[in-house]
Amino acid sequence: MAKNILVTGAGALLGQGILRLLQVSNFDKKIYTADPDPRSTGHWLGDYAITIPKVFEEDYIEKIKDVVKKHQIDAILVGTDVELPVFAKNKDLFLNEFNCVVIVSDENVVNIANDKFLTSEFLEKNNFPFPFSVMANDKQNLLDIERKLGYPLFAKPFDGARSLGIKKIENNDELMEIYSPNSNLVVQQYLSENEGEYTSGCVVINGECKAIVTLRRDLRDGNTYRAYRDESTSKYDEMIMKIAERLNPSGPVNFQFRIFNDEPVIFEINGRFSGTTPLRHFFGFNEVEAVLKHYLFNEEIDKPTLKNGIVLRTWSDIYVEQNELDQLYNDKELKNPSSTFYNFKLS
Repeated sequence: MAKNILVTGAGALLGQGILRLLQVSNFDKKIYTADPDPRSTGHWLGDYAITIPKVFEEDYIEKIKDVVKKHQIDAILVGTDVELPVFAKNKDLFLNEFNCVVIVSDENVVNIANDKFLTSEFLEKNNFPFPFSVMANDKQNLLDIERKLGYPLFAKPFDGARSLGIKKIENNDELMEIYSPNSNLVVQQYLSENEGEYTSGCVVINGECKAIVTLRRDLRDGNTYRAYRDESTSKYDEMIMKIAERLNPSGPVNFQFRIFNDEPVIFEINGRFSGTTPLRHFFGFNEVEAVLKHYLFNEEIDKPTLKNGIVLRTWSDIYVEQNELDQLYNDKELKNPSSTFYNFKLS
């Protein structure tokens, strides 16, 4: 019997990556896509497109409940960061009322992952390497980190992602410029990229890290545009697995780190699938398929056999006829979306 899978955030890079892996997952399924914008690319990567309210609107959860009930959704995969806290708060509701599994961690894990200051506190409290961090809303804390670490320093929004809003602080004048009693910036130890930047995707079930794939990566505009795996990229896996198990998410989690004193120092946690989740498939592990088969069919998650190589990301395009888009605009739903996919070779 086919499973009905709902993917939210169909317009986001994360949501689209989840949808791509769902398409190649080896089980019978029907893919439903949800996003506030009818123009979202992901609507044409599934079998049934639905427009929904934005997550901050009052009727958001009620609309998701309506979708789950109407289409008998078996599992929800969350495709944007802003939806994670809402689904973490309501995941028991969906399981108890509709027997629908929401692939999301508990609220505490989501809170730690969504806040860079709490991430640093979690790592320090559990005796893992951590980036020394203070909030920019306290002038004395800024002077303390200046005295302790010197320059350069990094300032970034405590809840930011994809390197958005990041600022390198080179001196006291620049440090004092970012001070504000209402600041949302966290100031952290500067971690050099000389030894590379890494991203580790883990799957944790009942406190045990079942699988890990670590890639070295190059960034452009805050997103991974080249990813590498070779004999050296897994040298930090043992420590990352310990951190993952101590955090104890439900299913997928992603760690981003750089190397300091030959140790991995995590500067960001994503308590979810990540933008590099589809890249791990190319190296031999479909995280989305593994997690869904566990939660929906009670299948064990085996340690993957991985390949070495490099992923070079490219653009591709989807062409949609105007009548398709108009129908989704007007009806809020579109069965069997039809489009033409053009890869980099336009074939």
